[in-house]
Amino acid sequence: MKYFLFDIGKVLVNFDLQGLLQAIADGSGQPLMPQSERDLAMHAAVESGRISDEEFVQYLNGAKGLSWTVDDLTGIWSGMFSINETGYRLYNDALQSGVPACMFSNLAQHHVDAIEHNWPGFFTKAASLFFSYQLGLSKPDPAIYQRVLADLGTEADQCFFIDDRPENIEAAQAAGISAHRFIPENHIAIRKAAAEFFEFS
Repeated sequence: MKYFLFDIGKVLVNFDLQGLLQAIADGSGQPLMPQSERDLAMHAAVESGRISDEEFVQYLNGAKGLSWTVDDLTGIWSGMFSINETGYRLYNDALQSGVPACMFSNLAQHHVDAIEHNWPGFFTKAASLFFSYQLGLSKPDPAIYQRVLADLGTEADQCFFIDDRPENIEAAQAAGISAHRFIPENHIAIRKAAAEFFEFS
C-alpha cells in the first residue's frame, strides 16, 4: 500500500518563531534576543521527547527570567500558528484521494495541544501520526524514517513525503522515500509528482 506523509510546520501550518522570542522578551523585560545554542539544544530535547514540556518550561523560566506554565507556552504557540492554505489544501486533497495520508513531524506535546486548541479535530483524519516527541527520534535522523516505515509495514518506495526542510528531504531520499520539498510556490509541481506517483489525476 502507498502512503502520503506530510510534515506539519511550514507545510500544514505556518508559524514565525519571532513570536516566541518576542514573548520571552516581553515576559522577562529583557531585549529581544536570538536563540542561544543552549536554547536550540533544549528545543531539540523537548521535540525528541528527551525532556518533558514541564522540564522545558522550567529551563525557559530559569534561563530567561520568566514565570511561565506549560499552558502559557501552549497559548503563545497557539497564537503563532496559522493554517498554510496551500499545504492544507494538498493534505485535504490527499485525504479525498483515498490514499492513506499520515502526519510525520518534529513536534513537542505543547505544539500538538496548541494546534488542537486552534482547530479541534485537526489530527483525527490522518491515517497515522508520527511525532518526534512520541517516537524519541527527530528528523533528519535516519532511524526515524526506518521507524515510520516499520510502523506502517511498508517499503520506502511506497511513500510520498512532503517537508519544508532540505535536510529532512535529503535524509528521506537517502532512505529510498519519494520526498519533495514544499514551499507554496512549488505546489503545482508537487501535485504533478504525486499524481504520477499514485497514478491519479
